[in-house]
Amino acid sequence: MRFPTTVKKIRPVRNPPVDLFQINTKESFVLRLFDERGRPIQGWQKRFQRFMRCHHTNTQHRIDPRLPRLMYQTGRHFVGHRLEVVSGYRNPKVARNPRSPHKQGLACDFRVAGVPNATLRDYLRRTFDHVGVGFYPNSFFVHLDVRKGASAFWIDYSGPGEGATYSGNAHDDLRTGKADWYRPAPGERVSSRAERAESVDDLMETAVKGGGASAGPGGAASKPAAAAQRGVQGRASAPN
Repeated sequence: MRFPTTVKKIRPVRNPPVDLFQINTKESFVLRLFDERGRPIQGWQKRFQRFMRCHHTNTQHRIDPRLPRLMYQTGRHFVGHRLEVVSGYRNPKVARNPRSPHKQGLACDFRVAGVPNATLRDYLRRTFDHVGVGFYPNSFFVHLDVRKGASAFWIDYSGPGEGATYSGNAHDDLRTGKADWYRPAPGERVSSRAERAESVDDLMETAVKGGGASAGPGGAASKPAAAAQRGVQGRASAPN
């Protein structure tokens, strides 16, 4: 008996979903923006807004629509790996800095299950423009925010619950490999000015107010931004 030799090809699903998991609320979310015909899926924004709510206060806030689009693209790049959200929106009661992008629904701290955070960091910086990328090697997540100005990049070496310890030169730390092994000495503290800052790009914004200069993906920081980074070398700050 002869069997047919042709095998029917399975057509890949268009716009497949991306799985998200919130590690604090233990909730799952299936992120999909368009169906198989390319038609926008209705109502996902409100469901995503609830998923990204402040896990400290259970309050919700509008999430900038560009943020889930970038997260979806990230999930499609790391196909088969779920995105694990550490923090999305933060209520003003817990967002210490009034300019925090988390407070405005512009930011997410997350990781990709089974993927090194350094790999995620490099992908975000290489792929997206007009974003802030923060690398937290000892807190086990990567920060991503959407912004209108130039991109920014920083490294915070603090561990969970510790005051921040920012790199004096994030690009040099990547080049030398310090970003992969450095752990600050216990008790490293900083000036009160840095303690009032949310993250190193807040200090850069202060230094170049109105200029929008910061480090671009894969590039060096501008002179004013670099000067602001040097101002927080070895210092700690409130978490973002």
